[in-house]
Amino acid sequence: MPQSPVLPKLTCAAPMRRAGFNIGPSEANGHLSSIVISRAEYDSLISTAKQYGNLRRNLLRGGVGEETVDLLSQDDDTIQTGNRQLASPRNVNPTDEGGAPLYPSTPQPSSRVNGVSRGSLRDRYHERSTWADDGDDCNDDEDTTSEIDSPATGPPGADYVGHQAERQQFERQCTRTVQLANLAEGTTHADITNAVRGGMLLDVFLRSHERCAVVSFLHSADARKFYDHARRHDLYIRNKRIEVKWNDRQFILPGHVAGKIAIGATRNLIIHGYDSRHTEETIREDLDHIHNLVVVKVEYIGGNCYISLNSVHNAIYARQCMQSRLRYKHKKLDYDVDECAQPYPSQPPKFQKEVPPSKKTLAAVPNRFQLLNLDDDEEEEIAAAFTRKKSVGITA
Repeated sequence: MPQSPVLPKLTCAAPMRRAGFNIGPSEANGHLSSIVISRAEYDSLISTAKQYGNLRRNLLRGGVGEETVDLLSQDDDTIQTGNRQLASPRNVNPTDEGGAPLYPSTPQPSSRVNGVSRGSLRDRYHERSTWADDGDDCNDDEDTTSEIDSPATGPPGADYVGHQAERQQFERQCTRTVQLANLAEGTTHADITNAVRGGMLLDVFLRSHERCAVVSFLHSADARKFYDHARRHDLYIRNKRIEVKWNDRQFILPGHVAGKIAIGATRNLIIHGYDSRHTEETIREDLDHIHNLVVVKVEYIGGNCYISLNSVHNAIYARQCMQSRLRYKHKKLDYDVDECAQPYPSQPPKFQKEVPPSKKTLAAVPNRFQLLNLDDDEEEEIAAAFTRKKSVGITA
């Protein structure tokens, strides 16, 4: 008969609780340093632990937040206790999907853009654009809050010091999606992202066979400004005038994507300190398996590799997949700024030069009796003939 394994009590109590094994009161209180279980029970615990590890890893790869996975891994009593705490009026109710709070109102303007301070835009994009301000380095993805630099206000007499840290608020359902119709033949995602300005993009979907594209902005106010600007000044892509109109179906922002955007997620990625293994062909092959993901362009500037993708949710999944590969294991993989978020260049007012009135030369007034005037030669001939008729010859 095989010998039963002896395991420390503290190391196997949690797996036994998940597997459904009962622990006596004395064992639960920690009076025993080890317990004895059968080989079948031990194998069942090992199998359950492996299944839990695989399930957790696949959920994280699929885009589920780590906080959500930890919450789902807890016991029922712990979850119920947490729900009672969340129901307290002192706490803010999160979304059902574990993301950032979603409200049907436009967020207040701030000096931070999508969880990344506007000052950090220059450090990420200083060699490719000049529309960002100076500032500090970018925030890591491990940040859990998104500060809004606005002065704190409160009732008179209250003691408020510094700025309040709040989670950014994004609209879940709003008018944020526009359609670009009448595109030129062969228009690419890069052509669209080079032409669209005025706000961060959530998704760019190109229908080449219909010669149209659907572009979704993060904020509805940015979509409205882009629509008005295109209507007023026209939008040209590949030297062709594009028809801009509101799309029939509007993009709905998922909660987990909103949570990632609140801590700096965009549709662009950056590999700090790339090496010879990170070629454009290799990067495209590593991301080719992701459904509906389009690598817009790959650029190498200043020792960093900039990867532009077509959507934020695909960029979140692509980053997790790349981090799990050995090729990117020891590289810092971060989110890059969205070049579409920069404003349109301001057009200087056109001044019309005053042109002095030109001096008109007065044309000579023609003689209306000029047609009755006969040529001089004809007059002489007529006069000579008349003279000959009048004269009388006298012969001597």
